[in-house]
Amino acid sequence: MTNRSDAGLGPSFDAVLLPGDVWYGGTTNLVSPQYGDVGFDLNGHKRIWATTAAALTAGEAISVDDNGNATAATGGTYSAPVAVPAGASFWAKQTAS
Repeated sequence: MTNRSDAGLGPSFDAVLLPGDVWYGGTTNLVSPQYGDVGFDLNGHKRIWATTAAALTAGEAISVDDNGNATAATGGTYSAPVAVPAGASFWAKQTAS
């Protein structure tokens, strides 16, 4: 199970924001997180906030570039923790260092 300790930090690690959805955090309504932001889940796995142009299946190997764009990639060092529809944003999970 993964979670966030404070909703102001952004969506939970299992959340998927659909195209057009926005996460507002804190009292200043700053959009958080930004693509490429990094967090760590309760198991110590690195997570990176990403978006994808193509749908991804849960557990699918992906690569994430410096701008937070995720693409399916055999041998990618991240995975989609849940199914992600095209255009959605999510926390990719690092599977290898």
